[in-house]
Amino acid sequence: MAKIEQAKTYTGRDLETVFFRPMFSGPDARALGIRIMYNMPVPTTLQFWKRSGDILQKYAASGWTGGVPSDKFSKTISLARVKAELGYAADDYFSMVYELITNRPDVNMDDLSGTELEEAETALFREAIAESIRATMWLGDTERESGLNTFDGFIKRMMADIEAGETQINSFNPGDDDTAEQTFKKLWDDAPEVLKAFKPQGNLVYLVTSDIYAKYEDELDNVALEAAYLAKQNGRERLSYRGIPVIDIQIGGYLSKYADMPQSFALLTDRRNLALAVNTADFPGTEIRMWYNPDQMENRQRAVFMAGCDYLLPELISLAYKTV
Repeated sequence: MAKIEQAKTYTGRDLETVFFRPMFSGPDARALGIRIMYNMPVPTTLQFWKRSGDILQKYAASGWTGGVPSDKFSKTISLARVKAELGYAADDYFSMVYELITNRPDVNMDDLSGTELEEAETALFREAIAESIRATMWLGDTERESGLNTFDGFIKRMMADIEAGETQINSFNPGDDDTAEQTFKKLWDDAPEVLKAFKPQGNLVYLVTSDIYAKYEDELDNVALEAAYLAKQNGRERLSYRGIPVIDIQIGGYLSKYADMPQSFALLTDRRNLALAVNTADFPGTEIRMWYNPDQMENRQRAVFMAGCDYLLPELISLAYKTV
């Protein structure tokens, strides 16, 4: 056997449970540092409730005085229809799928069932789709001729609002000699009070490009403490600044290809303020297909679904960025 010929199609409930749901749940999804909305009712609405202030009143034996309701902010996320297609030479595809299977410690190579093949094929395609979605949600631009242009990403939306001068986003350009710690401190110091007020809830996060993340790690290595010495040898599982997680969004491999985007940036926000929305349930024609084309001796994979992203409140964003 040197090729995989069985066709597979996922639609409806199978599309969600087998293919997409594992991609958008669990610790890997939370590690993205944003909010993920999967198969929410259409139109998909990003909502944020702001806690009421003083709701206590002097007691009265009877009557209803009511109160001021919590402020609710909402914004509809525009979803774009997207398509992902991959084609592999039959021999290459066979090798990649079987490598995924043989890397499992519990596999019996003398009895490879169709289920194991299906899981390996699904994992291969799912990984490629997840990476494309992740890169597009940061650097997407629908006006670009090619590459990451299926829907507008966070940076395109933020920069457009900043340039229009119609936003409350706190933004600045750090100096070339500024340390990562100085950048983080200024992001915090200049952040609106409403953003700082959310720190006790534990959802604030610094989302940064790899250069800033690496610079901050180097700065921590230079601290003359035994803990820093040990961390330099053993590495750090995660970084934080004043109790706020610092997350490397890992888009350095893409940035050099898109000079229209800031090449370095750090963003302080509440992780609930940025949302990626994916829908596979409410639009006709949504499917995943994997099949073998005998004429071209090629294994092909195709996915059709809806995706988009946006941020809700500009006053919950503090941004430092450098352009080319």
